[in-house]
Amino acid sequence: MAHAPQTGASTQQFADGDSTKARRIATLHRNNEESNAFVRACIEGALIQLMETKPFESITVTDIATRAGVSRNAYYRNYASKEAILDGFLSTIFEQINHSLMRYDPMTQTREAWLAMLAGVRSIAPQYRLILEAGQGNRIRERMRASMNRSAVRCQIGPRYAACYWAGALCEVIDQWVLNDMDAPDEVLAGIMTDLMLHGVATAERYHTGCQAA
Repeated sequence: MAHAPQTGASTQQFADGDSTKARRIATLHRNNEESNAFVRACIEGALIQLMETKPFESITVTDIATRAGVSRNAYYRNYASKEAILDGFLSTIFEQINHSLMRYDPMTQTREAWLAMLAGVRSIAPQYRLILEAGQGNRIRERMRASMNRSAVRCQIGPRYAACYWAGALCEVIDQWVLNDMDAPDEVLAGIMTDLMLHGVATAERYHTGCQAA
């Protein structure tokens, strides 16, 4: 006697096979992403280490690849230039600092937000200083400006210039703080900056920053 085809079982087998294949592809994709992230971290770390002993402009692709323990092909798969490596490093740092800042309302918790930012900068101060001394401080400003100007109206005149104003002010303060070996305690600097941000030009006489004749 002929047996009826087991269409239900066959359909289930195909479905199980497709599900297994999808899981394998997802796992491979995740593993590739993790591997690429590891390679990028090695390259970024290698460049920062090399900047401790060599001028930025003298560092070569071979120097970076050798220090990172990756091939030149792996380098070029991830970065087109040394400047792009710095951008990647700064992007990671700003994401970490922004994550800590998001816990505070800058209008009502200005001092707390400053303390969080200063703590974040303090944790990477040696690398931050290397970037400044390499003449790449503008990259920090560009990243700061971009992080402040993510809204839908970012290209309008007001938001665009406001982002420039705040990015310039914040970066100048942080730059000087780092270059002066963080001589001001976090609490003191956070207090000064909170006063400036909340009271603006009214603080000119208090901090002797008004326009004065020579």
